Amino acid sequence: MRIVGAKPAVENGNASDIGPKQLATGIRGLYRWLLGYALSYKKQLLLFTLLAVAEVIMGLALPWPMKLLVDNVLGAQPLPDWLGPLAAAFSTGNRVAMLIAVCGASLLIGIASELISLALTQLKVGLGQKMVLDLRSDLFSHLQKLSLHYHQNAGTGDAIYRLDNDAYCIESIIMSNLFPLANAFLMLTLMLIILLHLDWSLALLSLAVIPFLFATIHYYSGRLVDRSEKVKEMEAGIFNLIHEVFSSIRLVKAFSREHYEKRRFVKHGLATLQARMRLTLQESLFSVIVTVITYAGTAMMLAVGGWHVLRGELSIGQLLVVIAYLGAVYGPLSSISHTIGNLQESTASARRVYETLKLEPEIKDLPGAIIVPRLRGHIRFECVSFAYRDSNPVLKNISFEIKPGQMAAIVGLTGAGKTTLVSLIPRFYDPTGGRITIDGIDIKQMQLKSLRNSISIVLQEPILFSSSIEENISYGRPNASQAQIIEAAKAAQAHDFIIRMPDRYRTLVGDGGGRLSGGERQRIAIARAILKDAPILILDEPTSSLDSRAEGRVFQALRTMAAGRTMIVIAHRLSTVRGADKIIVLDGGEVIGEGPHEELLLKVDLYRELCARLSMGSIPVLTEEDVMVAD
Repeated sequence: MRIVGAKPAVENGNASDIGPKQLATGIRGLYRWLLGYALSYKKQLLLFTLLAVAEVIMGLALPWPMKLLVDNVLGAQPLPDWLGPLAAAFSTGNRVAMLIAVCGASLLIGIASELISLALTQLKVGLGQKMVLDLRSDLFSHLQKLSLHYHQNAGTGDAIYRLDNDAYCIESIIMSNLFPLANAFLMLTLMLIILLHLDWSLALLSLAVIPFLFATIHYYSGRLVDRSEKVKEMEAGIFNLIHEVFSSIRLVKAFSREHYEKRRFVKHGLATLQARMRLTLQESLFSVIVTVITYAGTAMMLAVGGWHVLRGELSIGQLLVVIAYLGAVYGPLSSISHTIGNLQESTASARRVYETLKLEPEIKDLPGAIIVPRLRGHIRFECVSFAYRDSNPVLKNISFEIKPGQMAAIVGLTGAGKTTLVSLIPRFYDPTGGRITIDGIDIKQMQLKSLRNSISIVLQEPILFSSSIEENISYGRPNASQAQIIEAAKAAQAHDFIIRMPDRYRTLVGDGGGRLSGGERQRIAIARAILKDAPILILDEPTSSLDSRAEGRVFQALRTMAAGRTMIVIAHRLSTVRGADKIIVLDGGEVIGEGPHEELLLKVDLYRELCARLSMGSIPVLTEEDVMVAD
């Protein structure tokens, strides 16, 4: 990741808390950081700079044919000496030839200017899109590294908004604002040199509006950045709402809550609309002030220039050159000032992206973390406790051991902490107390990738990508052969329904596997875990969508496949629990019993009660008092 420049404006805290001086320093740091991406393309950047200088030179040359036409062709003035041989060639006074030459020069300058502009536009778009892709790639990669806490708090919609919308800040700031501003300053400098030669008083007068323009920009910039960022946060909130509703569309329809969700969307949308309108009003007021300043500067230049023409100190052609230069300089400056709202919005986006990139992943490799070979799967929990942020402990002083090759079942009432417990093994979260070891090594001392490569997981809600069945099964082992994929599908009792599909293993499953039934999705998820062939297999209610017959076949295949591997199962079916080597009973985040089925029936009242319920149905019916902290 290419992050350069000064320290960020915000490292731990809210951007809206920054004072004006800190904000200015932060913005300069942001721009230096963004320029680091541009410097990755030095050759294209150099070519872009040369073409931009050429465009400025063409802009300076463009009004001079008009000056020659007015003063030297239509007027009686001789051609200026700086034309050299051309002035001597037309000294005979052939005005028709002079007219043709001047018009031809004007045409050539115009064509050259347009060709340079065309090349600049192509290069600008190409460079801008490459930088956007680089920034998006860095942001995408970093977002994947951030903890589940971050994504649960920020929401998927916010991540999408930053990737889809905020990442364009780099193109807007560098290619659409900073480079045009640099061009305007170059044009201003060269124009001043020429104007000093023509009329020094006009040259000084042309600078009169510059302090007013930049004072206005300075006054508004900080205020617009903060307001733009608040609007963007509200717009990202709409993305979150949209994602939440459409990812839960079955629930919305099942409870007939379409009208409620529409009201919620409209309410949030109206609040965002009003904030956007207030921001637009500020931007429009700013634009009006800038326009009035540039109009006043132009009027002063016309008045003084016209007075100099009347006094014979300046020719009409020279006045036309001055007016053209004013448009060339005031135009870009005014345009940049008019789009200051866009610049400040882009700055707000850049700050949001930068703040995200500066977030440190909570779960990461410690210095000196080791790459572990294939693990045997000897798992130990030693006085492990865990609490989500700002909440009561979910797990309290958990200690148990699972030996290599054992199948351990975890049972308990809803909210007992079963899913949270197994989520600690692959380090989706880190314990707030105690430690977890595998094969005698603290999992925090292992490199995350090597730890997770040794673990296969089947989640309670099977997650599929909108690609083919084949790609979903081989997700954890992308180099698997077709024969291995089919073998895993057969073990998961998925092969029979797959071969009945139109494209068999190449059938697209749709968004989230929407073209498949719940049981079919679950069997593909099990096949994916089987194919990974990891020494530790974690199953979070993996057969909840299967009938008892299919469940029996799947577990028989899993036990065969898991020979010599450690298997941890969260189960709500007695048949699954009874076949485990060890059963761990959780209640209120604490282990209240562990051992084989027969032993627990004698010793643990809660387990006996659960088994009684499990024998009557696949899932126990719980009272409100049974439900504690969510898994």
